[in-house]
Amino acid sequence: MNFKILVLLSFGYAVFVQGQSNDAKQDINPPVVFEILTGNVGIASQLNISKNFKDIPGLSFFSVSNISSKWNEKNAKDAMSQFNLAYEFVKGFRVFGGIHYTPSTGLRPSVMMLYSYVGDEITVVIGPRIDLADNSNLEGFGMVEYKPKLNDHWKVYSRLQGLYAQSLKGGIHARSYLMVRAGMSYKDYSFGLGANFDAYGPERMIKNNVGVFVAARLFK
Repeated sequence: MNFKILVLLSFGYAVFVQGQSNDAKQDINPPVVFEILTGNVGIASQLNISKNFKDIPGLSFFSVSNISSKWNEKNAKDAMSQFNLAYEFVKGFRVFGGIHYTPSTGLRPSVMMLYSYVGDEITVVIGPRIDLADNSNLEGFGMVEYKPKLNDHWKVYSRLQGLYAQSLKGGIHARSYLMVRAGMSYKDYSFGLGANFDAYGPERMIKNNVGVFVAARLFK
């Protein structure tokens, strides 16, 4: 295993984003979380779903979808969706199996390992994902969320979320991004300034988007 893969495994894959805040500790099922960023280049959205099976302890369904488009695009070309069954085999550790989709790779089976820590003010999630297909990609994706409480309804909100994906054949860069969010949370809503820094393909074509974001925790 080369150094880049070790870096990927240590950096990890974070996908729970805002839905795994401290409030989720008290939810039988975490809420659906929807976020939208409107920026100078275009619009980007993220939808997270994590729901526990009522009668099977430790088993849950997990899905995350990201779509972004430039203002002058008629059809969004940047999209990613994954749908998984997850099992928590040790507290904080889950294994995922399901399907992963992007326009460039199509539908692929994939597996993922995830560790999440949820504290009173900070959430950290790490873990790798790999495609189970020819010319598969290995992904590392990590998130740190910080939400210090101001009073019963208001919190400061900040988040760093990043991904790095490379082909296992030749270690060629496939996709990477860094999301930055800074603002406030009021009850089940977060808003503020945001930026997405994206790079695509072996040439690392850059698409950055800076603007404002709004997120909502729904269907608790």
